[in-house]
Amino acid sequence: MYVLESLARDLDVRVKFAPAYTLLDTISGVRVALSYLMLLDEEGKCPFLKGTKCLVHGLYKPLTCRSFPYLPKVIRYELDPVAKEIRMEINFVMSTLCPVVRSDLSPRELVKMRDIRIAVQYAPREVQVARETVEKRLLYARILSDLWQKGYVDLQDGGSSPFYPVVNGFAFIRRFRPELTIKDLL
Repeated sequence: MYVLESLARDLDVRVKFAPAYTLLDTISGVRVALSYLMLLDEEGKCPFLKGTKCLVHGLYKPLTCRSFPYLPKVIRYELDPVAKEIRMEINFVMSTLCPVVRSDLSPRELVKMRDIRIAVQYAPREVQVARETVEKRLLYARILSDLWQKGYVDLQDGGSSPFYPVVNGFAFIRRFRPELTIKDLL
């Protein structure tokens, strides 16, 4: 999000983000955004897309764009208050928004792509990037679980507390782990 916001300013592109999933830290009284969704423009397209050209392609390519068309269909977080752990489940699919996928694969073949062994044969680079994305999300979960177990934070599902302010997960974690860089977590 930080990089895309900066590029949007430089390129004079209007971009908006919304927290995708938040955790409430009852100690600090904030909701920690574990991920964000970049909102599409009025036409339902990426705000960085001008015609058929991506304005940021040569500057920065987000993990989601690099893994396209192999994208998460469901990302589910589960909080275990007894073990003080955040668990995560991600299910991937081959997106039919990709014209190549639409022309290459039948609906039956698309269902088979949920099996990573088959998907990696069709889109090996994209599957690898998706794995990297999962590793970054798991790192967030491990760090926050560690902070929770040590009593620095007390976490609950943030969706049930919409009136608390939202803070970026990276900025929140850096309060406790300043040695981490943006490359470690993004």
